[in-house]
Amino acid sequence: MSSELTVLVCGIGEDASAVARGLFGEGYAVALHKCASPLTLRRRMSFADAWYDGYAVLDGVEARRADVASEFMLGLQSRAFIPLLRGQLADVIERWPWHVIIAAREDKEDDVGSFLNLAEFTIGLGSSFSPGVDCDVAIATHGPDPGAILRAGDGWPKEWPEAQHSVVSAPVSGQFRADMPIGALATQGAPIGYIGETPIPAPLGGRIVGIARREQAVAEGAPIAEIAENVTARVAGVSRRSQLVARAASFAIELENEGIKPFSFEDWG
Repeated sequence: MSSELTVLVCGIGEDASAVARGLFGEGYAVALHKCASPLTLRRRMSFADAWYDGYAVLDGVEARRADVASEFMLGLQSRAFIPLLRGQLADVIERWPWHVIIAAREDKEDDVGSFLNLAEFTIGLGSSFSPGVDCDVAIATHGPDPGAILRAGDGWPKEWPEAQHSVVSAPVSGQFRADMPIGALATQGAPIGYIGETPIPAPLGGRIVGIARREQAVAEGAPIAEIAENVTARVAGVSRRSQLVARAASFAIELENEGIKPFSFEDWG
């Protein structure tokens, strides 16, 4: 049944990428969507760099930017890679009969309102969604039970950010020049990069788990780096937490499968 269902994952950050990769591995016809340039810091734990570079690989699966229809169709039909669409969401939804839409609100630009009724089944990732209001079901992404599936009327479990991580924000607007790569060890007080002539000191020592792209334009207050106090913190691949979120998305779809009419590429002309 999975090979007959088409899934659009709106988002390109850590959780959205893990969900897309997981469903792709199970045989679903999966595409990613991200209209605006992503602000993702944990780029080695996501497909975010595909938006800029044309492709990115996450744990052996490639996402490839599909700016032309032929590339989109090639990815969707061949299952050789996950196509990434960058147009307006309304256009992306209209161009294909999506069975399932999964959405993650990662940046301010992602708050496009309700996803409910945009497909036969909709899933929201994270507590910014209200099941029954802007999606059919929602999935907890943090807190004591990541991967918990919530339906209309269910209360959200308490969520909290991952401990021992420090997010570095831009003190001024400008072009950020990263001087350290993801995975490098930062020293407290030493610069991890510059915005113009302004140095950006590390607020603590630890491992850089995420950092903005080199030469990326940033606004004052925007997150530009994430440092883990634990020097052995994971910096690449799908984390255990995101794996649980991806499995929950797959399980939620399987629960709805019998009510979703399969699609055939042969019938699409």
